[in-house]
Amino acid sequence: MQLGLSLPTFGPLANPDSLRVLAAHAEAAGFESLWVPDHVALPLTFDSRYPYSASGRPSFAADTDWLDPFLALGWLAASTSRVRLGTSVLVLPLRHPLLVAKAAATLDRLSGGRLILGVGAGWLEEEFTLLGQPFAERGARTTEAVRLMRACWGDNPVRFTGEHFRLAEFAMSPKPLQGAALPIHCGGHSTAALRRLAAVGDGWQPIIDPDGFAERRSVLERELHQAGRSLADIDLTVRPGREHPLTPDLLKRYSSQGVRMVVAGLRGGSPDEALREIDRLAALAPS
Repeated sequence: MQLGLSLPTFGPLANPDSLRVLAAHAEAAGFESLWVPDHVALPLTFDSRYPYSASGRPSFAADTDWLDPFLALGWLAASTSRVRLGTSVLVLPLRHPLLVAKAAATLDRLSGGRLILGVGAGWLEEEFTLLGQPFAERGARTTEAVRLMRACWGDNPVRFTGEHFRLAEFAMSPKPLQGAALPIHCGGHSTAALRRLAAVGDGWQPIIDPDGFAERRSVLERELHQAGRSLADIDLTVRPGREHPLTPDLLKRYSSQGVRMVVAGLRGGSPDEALREIDRLAALAPS
């Protein structure tokens, strides 16, 4: 099993020097990949339930510094040379897919083909309202956007006609260094999210505990079978989340479910604390 690391591109460590040092240290410590989260604009008040904490409320405030994921990954790419770089996860339906396809292709080129594009449909309805995007259609638009992005990364001219995106023929260049095979991982563990993953995804990266992963994996296998695919087609990765600190036992439980990589989160408010946490986490990786 390999370890990935979710870097703090929001909060007090979301600054150039801290991120550069943390990324380089994580790469030297042997982490397979570095990941960054995503939000565009946070409403001061909202009724949407945060799905990744027991309280239903996030740990961050609305006015927390929150870096753009593509720009942050560009900075991390320049600070590293080997680790894969990923979004975990980009709220895809907040943006037009052509803009995402362009940014992803550019980042993949500049990083030497290291990008993994993690995408999700989102949970914060009020953020969709701020950006003028329809919340109720986010699932279908996410699935179609993945197909459109893959078309953008294939040969020119690009042709695409869907339910939500109907486009005249066009060209988009450059293409990703990985081409249309640039891996797209899907977040979420609802049945709708697993159906999307089975239809268009290359990997799965939910925020979920081992028991939940095992239960939802069986649903994923069913959806994959209906889509004419199998679990062998999917890169199984997972984020335990802040409520489940990483331990050797937790890694073993995920490994027993076929998980290839666990993406750990950083705890600690200062750069020195974060560096020590990187070392602690790296020591947990199976030899």
